[in-house]
Amino acid sequence: MRVRLGGKYWTLRFASNMRDFGDMIDPGKAAGRLIRVATWPCEKDRFDTTIHEAIHAIRPELDEEAVASTATDIAHLLWRLGYRRIVGGKPVE
Repeated sequence: MRVRLGGKYWTLRFASNMRDFGDMIDPGKAAGRLIRVATWPCEKDRFDTTIHEAIHAIRPELDEEAVASTATDIAHLLWRLGYRRIVGGKPVE
C-alpha cells in the first residue's frame, strides 16, 4: 500500500518471512522508499511496529530509543482506546 509520511510517499508492506520486526529503506528516490513490517502473531506488536517504522520515516533524526518508547506509548494508548485492524468486517485482536 502507498502511504504519505513526513511529506514523502512510501510503499508499506507486511511480510511474513522477515527475521527483523520491521525496517525501512529511503534511498532518496520516491520509487525506492519502502517500509516493511513483520506479520506478528500478536496484533498489538504488529501495531506497535507499524507506528515505530512510521515515526522513523517522519522523524529520521530521532534515535532508536526515542522512536521505540514513543511508538510503544502511542500504540498502548490507541490499543486501550479500542483501535484495531479490521479484517473481514471484524477487529483483529
